[in-house]
Amino acid sequence: MSKSCVKDIAVIGGGAAALAFAAMTSGRRVTLLEAGARVGKKLLATGNGKCNLTGLSVSAADFNAPEKAGFFLEKFPPERAIEFFESLGLCTRVTGGRVYPYSECASSVLDTLMAAAKERGAEMLTRREVRSVKREHDGFVLDVILTDDKGAETGRERLTANAVVLATGSGASGGRDSVSLYTALGHTARAFAPSLVPLKTDRESVKGLNGVRVKCAAELCGVRAEGEILFRDYGISGIAAMDLSALYARGRAKKGESIVLDLMPERTLAEVEARIAAQTDRSAERVLKGMFHSRVAERIAERAGQPLDATPDAKALAAVIKAYSLTLYGCADADRAQVMSGGLSLDEFDECLRSRIVPDAYAMGEALDVDGLCGGCNLQWAWSSAYAVSCALGK
Repeated sequence: MSKSCVKDIAVIGGGAAALAFAAMTSGRRVTLLEAGARVGKKLLATGNGKCNLTGLSVSAADFNAPEKAGFFLEKFPPERAIEFFESLGLCTRVTGGRVYPYSECASSVLDTLMAAAKERGAEMLTRREVRSVKREHDGFVLDVILTDDKGAETGRERLTANAVVLATGSGASGGRDSVSLYTALGHTARAFAPSLVPLKTDRESVKGLNGVRVKCAAELCGVRAEGEILFRDYGISGIAAMDLSALYARGRAKKGESIVLDLMPERTLAEVEARIAAQTDRSAERVLKGMFHSRVAERIAERAGQPLDATPDAKALAAVIKAYSLTLYGCADADRAQVMSGGLSLDEFDECLRSRIVPDAYAMGEALDVDGLCGGCNLQWAWSSAYAVSCALGK
């Protein structure tokens, strides 16, 4: 049975950007339409459940569209994001330049945003899947499917709104890609590709290393990332690998290219070679296991053609340590991605993220073709884009 209702501002999606927008916007009635059973589900999983809100060093250079993203970051930078959350009552802390809720629990962020949104008078409707958006007269008509706990349809709603905001994110980590709602209105979009996701490599390079973690630097297509690498039987994960995966998602890196690990990034090649050469009275095995996890030591020796029980060949071993190469085969699927690279073309939206094609239609967050690296970049984009839309629609 279909019923009809009228809204002022309809926000499609109930994630980070949508909640922030509702918490920022006053003087207008905001209604969030979330397809899932609850709002903020993906937010709870960010930062391994700790919710890395932003980073002190987040800049335009961290994004795929630096000039375009930079415009919005300048108006609502990390410092303002911190002030915003503190003003809502969320206590924050900085660890290694990354900003977290003091509790280090993502639920604190979600609870704070939900409380602030309710104080602003926002309405949060769950199990509402928007199937179509049509421009009619001076507003919009949304066809909404109502579902039960299992996702089965239980009814339909015909909702009209004065303005509509697309904030559905993407298909990353079980999210929902709904940019087709806007492409049906005439917008264009770049196809989504998994980003901030584990990388698949040749099996030989990671053989026997599954589960081993190393702190190193990794380079792909001239871009260097430092941090942890976690070896898997299919490739590599960890922060450094996640950051490099953005190159593949954005089309800058292709299958067959080399990922080069510097296993001792804080030392030069000459320093590594000298350290090994100073221990020629010991076996290669003893020298290497004094520097690395035993399984990493064994792979280094094998790659260098070095018998473990022989006198260490300093030059050969140092060369492998400073440039352990793997071949890129691709990346993991979207369900393992933190974000997706792609979305609606930012060129089709103005400085308030208002559509240049459809009057009173807006977009924010992951729905737009903006994606960043690890370290709070993508949540910062959610806050910055929500602020831009709020400035346009709030009073």
